[in-house]
Amino acid sequence: MSLEYKYKILVIDKDESIRKELIKHLNNKLYGVSEAKNSEQGDLLLKDERIDFIIQDITSGSPESISKILKDKRPVIVSADEDNIHKAILAMNDGACSLFLKPLDNPAPLFTAVQKCLKHSRKHRQQLLYTKHLEDEIKNKNDEIDRKNEMLSRFNNSLEQILSSASSQSSMKDLSDYGSDILDNFGAQLQASGGSIYMREAYGLRLVHTIESKHTPDFLPFPLNEKSPFKKVLKSGKPILIDNIDSEKDIDGSGWSGYEDSSFMIFPLPDHNGNVTGLLSLHNKLTPPFIKEDKDMGMLMSAFYKEVTRAVSSVESLHLSESRYKHLTENSAAVIFSFSIENGVFDFINNSFLTLTGHDRDEVINRDMETMINVLDIQQKEDIISHFENMITGRSSGSGIEYQIKTASGQIKWVYQQTVTIMNSEGFPVSIDGTMTEFSDQKEAEEELKTLVQQKDLLLSEINHRVKNNLQIISSLINLQSGLEQDDAGRNALNTVKSRITSIALVHDNIYDTDLMPTIDVQNYIEKLISNLIETILDNNNITITKDVENIDMDLDRAVLCGLIINEAISNAFRHAFESYQSGSVSLLFKTSRENYLVKISDTGRGFNPDLTDKPVQHGLGIDIMNSLIKQLNGSIDFYSDKGTEITIKFPIENSRIREELL
Repeated sequence: MSLEYKYKILVIDKDESIRKELIKHLNNKLYGVSEAKNSEQGDLLLKDERIDFIIQDITSGSPESISKILKDKRPVIVSADEDNIHKAILAMNDGACSLFLKPLDNPAPLFTAVQKCLKHSRKHRQQLLYTKHLEDEIKNKNDEIDRKNEMLSRFNNSLEQILSSASSQSSMKDLSDYGSDILDNFGAQLQASGGSIYMREAYGLRLVHTIESKHTPDFLPFPLNEKSPFKKVLKSGKPILIDNIDSEKDIDGSGWSGYEDSSFMIFPLPDHNGNVTGLLSLHNKLTPPFIKEDKDMGMLMSAFYKEVTRAVSSVESLHLSESRYKHLTENSAAVIFSFSIENGVFDFINNSFLTLTGHDRDEVINRDMETMINVLDIQQKEDIISHFENMITGRSSGSGIEYQIKTASGQIKWVYQQTVTIMNSEGFPVSIDGTMTEFSDQKEAEEELKTLVQQKDLLLSEINHRVKNNLQIISSLINLQSGLEQDDAGRNALNTVKSRITSIALVHDNIYDTDLMPTIDVQNYIEKLISNLIETILDNNNITITKDVENIDMDLDRAVLCGLIINEAISNAFRHAFESYQSGSVSLLFKTSRENYLVKISDTGRGFNPDLTDKPVQHGLGIDIMNSLIKQLNGSIDFYSDKGTEITIKFPIENSRIREELL
């Protein structure tokens, strides 16, 4: 009598004493243990016995056989002595679930490894059960597929004959074109004793074909009887299978005695939009009756009919589309062409070629590129060849090109050509299709516009140059007058005016140097501005100037105003912040801050001292000028005086409208 164990273990170890010791620890009511001296022998046992998991000595067997054991789906515990512990670790990396060391002085590590392995074993069992379930399901499905294949093999001949009939029709308008093929072939395959096909019309069902003409009415007028099986199918759009018409209380037959004890099938025949256009009816005696597989075949036939009508409709739509495309291309005002890459010729050109060029399209149709270039006397020959080469090689998939042609009458025209590469289903280019349109008038207008722009640029350059020269003349006159002034106050006043004029002149100087760009490089502009102030106003060599100016481009109007403000602030610092030969510093910061420009001018001089002046802090001509200028910039100005003076100016970065005010 064999014992039923909950788990079966296979011990593989070349040392018989080790095997016996492991069996002694494990052989109980819970575990049943089999043994093998090497992996090759163990592999044979795995084929014949149900084994839940394996205890494998890492040195018992060839590396190949041990690797095979490890790759088995069953959980594996590896054992090793201290000299081979590295092999056991490699085995863990290859899929072993646990390990223990030999000799086994204490069985605890063995039991720990076994408990850990049991979790893997349970999962393995579940996988086996699931695999068995899947195999059974697959077998059942295969059996069902075999039955379906047998059914389909009978049905296939019918479909081929129906398809052959359908494809032979150039235009199939309704069931009358091929209804007889459907009924005869399908009825023969199902061994029906009778049947009919009706086509749906406005006032009823018209008979298209029948197997028994004597007992089938030619027309069934609407409305049909409520219990008519035809009405049920028309209403639901779904087929019906009647096992025995005599046992169906909700369905009435025609009353003919030949239908007694008969089974019926009725199928809708939908068009490509799903609308029921007709009905197929088959009947048979109860021996043998129609079965579900017969109904399934009928549903396939119904779906097949729908696809046939869809295909016919698609063909008719394609013919209509081709007709429309041909009409559009032949009557388009633009020249439409197609260049075959395989043959290297223009295989299509529409009639507009004659209108554009004066040449008949027969002069270039089925001719190569060189012929087209010569016929049209294209001036940009190399550009055209390069353009088509790029399209063919894939460097460009679609682009435009402009070139000149000479018409048959000798007229020169500008042509714009737009092309696209056409690919086949495998992604290889097969043709270059495109259009040619004349744009001589646009080209002429474009050239006139370019000339006007050049003239405008020259005029602006001349105006700017004259303004700059006039400002320099004024500055020179002030210099002369300043040299004649004996009074320091008068000389300082003239130098102040000169510095203001210079700040404006520097803007025009920048414009002249930057080819009339609409913006000024602020960093460069301020550098020149301060250099001029040092040269004309500063007479104290102990003053150091520091600048931290962000690299900013500013529009001309605001650059002039900003330059005047900085000119006034630094001029005031040079003149009033320091005593003669007093050391100190003046610093300028120009940054962008969120939505504003930020300008700070500060000095380490004496600041504003109310005890030394009878003027308010924010008054005086220079400060009034700055207030007026900052108002035009829609900005703000703040003065702070403690140990020196700091002026903070903010105005918006966004190019808001500048106020026009007199200083």
